[in-house]
Amino acid sequence: MRYYLFLDESGDHGLTKPDPDFPVFLLCGVLTTEDNYEIIRQEINKLKESIWGNKTVIFHSRDIRKCEKEFQKLFDLDLKKKFYEGINKIVADSDYTIVA
Repeated sequence: MRYYLFLDESGDHGLTKPDPDFPVFLLCGVLTTEDNYEIIRQEINKLKESIWGNKTVIFHSRDIRKCEKEFQKLFDLDLKKKFYEGINKIVADSDYTIVA
């Protein structure tokens, strides 16, 4: 069986002189099987298709929070609700392990 591990970081990686306003660094991963990855990918693509009409939109947290770029659509509160309910359902229903 094949597995996928997706890694990302957050915070200040300058460990010798931490930023006093945000003295945190996190390396976090999502581990899932190849089969579960395909299910998650399909569900995310369905959500993208239902809101943007295509699956090319890239989910960047800053753009989502600020409703920038493609996410300006989320100023429509009904679409925003649909988006967040969809993402929450995918996260809740999917099989994966968080490694931090």
